[in-house]
Amino acid sequence: MKRILFVFLLVLSCGALWAQQSDDEKLALQYYKDKEFDKAITLFEKIQNQKPNSYIYYYYYASLMELERYSDLEKLTKKQIKAFPNVQRYKVDQGYVYERSGDNAKAEKIYQDLIKNLPAKEFSVQELYSAFYSRAKYEYAIETILKGRKMLNNSNLLSKELLSIYQHLNQTDRIIEEVLSLVKDDNSANLEPAQNALQNLLLDDEDNQKYLAVKGTLQKYSQKSPDNICYLMLLSWINQLHKEYGEALILAKAIDKRQKTECIRTYDLACVAADNHDYATAIEALEYIISKGESVHNYVQAKMKVLDVRYLQLTETYPVKMVDAINLERDFKKVLDENGMHSGTADWIRKYAHLLAFYVNKPQEAVNVLTEAMNNATRDQQEKNQFKIDLADVQLYMGNVWDATLNYSQVNKDMPNDDLGNEAKFKNAKLSFYIGEFDWAKSQLDVLSSATTKLIANDAIYFSLLISDNQEEEEEDDGEKEDTTYLLFEKPSTNMPLLKYAEADFLIFQNKDDKALEKLDSVIALAPFGTLVDDALYQKALIFIKRKDYLGAETLLKNIIENHGTELLADDAVFKLAELYEYYIKDIPKAMEYYQKILKDHSGSLFVVEARKRYRALRGDNVE
Repeated sequence: MKRILFVFLLVLSCGALWAQQSDDEKLALQYYKDKEFDKAITLFEKIQNQKPNSYIYYYYYASLMELERYSDLEKLTKKQIKAFPNVQRYKVDQGYVYERSGDNAKAEKIYQDLIKNLPAKEFSVQELYSAFYSRAKYEYAIETILKGRKMLNNSNLLSKELLSIYQHLNQTDRIIEEVLSLVKDDNSANLEPAQNALQNLLLDDEDNQKYLAVKGTLQKYSQKSPDNICYLMLLSWINQLHKEYGEALILAKAIDKRQKTECIRTYDLACVAADNHDYATAIEALEYIISKGESVHNYVQAKMKVLDVRYLQLTETYPVKMVDAINLERDFKKVLDENGMHSGTADWIRKYAHLLAFYVNKPQEAVNVLTEAMNNATRDQQEKNQFKIDLADVQLYMGNVWDATLNYSQVNKDMPNDDLGNEAKFKNAKLSFYIGEFDWAKSQLDVLSSATTKLIANDAIYFSLLISDNQEEEEEDDGEKEDTTYLLFEKPSTNMPLLKYAEADFLIFQNKDDKALEKLDSVIALAPFGTLVDDALYQKALIFIKRKDYLGAETLLKNIIENHGTELLADDAVFKLAELYEYYIKDIPKAMEYYQKILKDHSGSLFVVEARKRYRALRGDNVE
């Protein structure tokens, strides 16, 4: 409250000062603004003689400096020093006059004497530092702070200001030294300013040399002072900032052990690693917690979380190791047998059924599981309809298209104005797209383009435009009858590029990525200059990421950005490339570059909010 009152009074006083300005002051300041320094000086001299403590001094001083009138500057500063002998700023100004006029020896003597005779008062230290800093005398500003710390026995005095100078001078070693000084007493209150300093340091670190220097120094000090938790926390923070979750896990365990926090930090690290697609580290962390037994605080959460992370790892990997899928199937079944089928296990039921159908090749068992779940969900219509959508997905996977479209339609009819109803309608439209009924699919997609769920609306618009952009010229059917889609319907579209793209999309839905790649290649071969090329390239890039062919995915996404920058998927490609650099290639500067590209070049994109959030997180900001 006092600070607000002070600012308010300051604003009032400044307003009053302006109102009280004489005509000479107003005219002099206008001359200064117009760079008519000769005219300004005449008036400034007159005003300064009348009011030597006025703000006009600084304009008078600057005007004389612009005209290099060093003799007049010397007289002005001497007069100010005589009038205000305790104000160190005027002495620095005088030294700067000698320096600019070429008398470096006299300037150096003044600067050294000021530091030598510095009073042991925090205000005096701050004043002299500020005076040196304003004249870009950075080494003297540093020397002032360091001497002040020694005299006042305060090793953190003006730390923020000192770090700012080191940052300006690009002195990495001194920044690291200052950061270490902030936390050398294991003072957790200084962790945030220490992180801020390191964050600013690493903003410009394209070759990762600064990061390696920080990391190496923190490792060294952590070993020297193993009881200093702050060193470990900073090192863990740096590792997480650079996506090195394996190393961060070792530190999280150590911190939990020393602070006796029952694996809280380890669990948090597992969640962060999972969110960043480092599933192996997340699973290792969760299994470590589980191994500690039921007495550990996060034991139950870890047991539940590890199944979800293993599921994510499995579904985002290609080719899937069947042994991993079977083991996960067994563990899901065990959990459901132990806990039963109810609303509390609904998420596990859905994942278990998806696993059975799409990965373990037991679609009929998935149908049985979902049917039982629907029968149990009599009191919750939304939950029942969610299971029905999942059932329709399995039926579509099995080729039971009529059953699938019937279930999608029922959910849409039951919940026409609900997000779940819109999801069912969208999936039904995608089913029509898969089988070549493009006109019907487009009519449904156009309705969904105004859906309240932004993601569904965006996808609906994309597929609608995809169809309309590629149905202008129908091509004759070459008589080729391939794969499931041709066996399901009597009259597929004759637009071969679009039809093959739809087939590829259906194969991706079925997790048949090898066949999908063949179809996508045929799309490009049929129409190498058509509007489907970027779509095919994007789908290939997603498959390449699943296969851990990150360089191949990078090439495809860059192709879209460089050669199809005006197409619908341009912003998708930029965002996906940023994710590729962040999560998989782990090139943080590149990831930040492409997240920033979304903000600059695609300001209307659906990804803007998330891109800004991730950019700031990579920069080191504390983002909720």
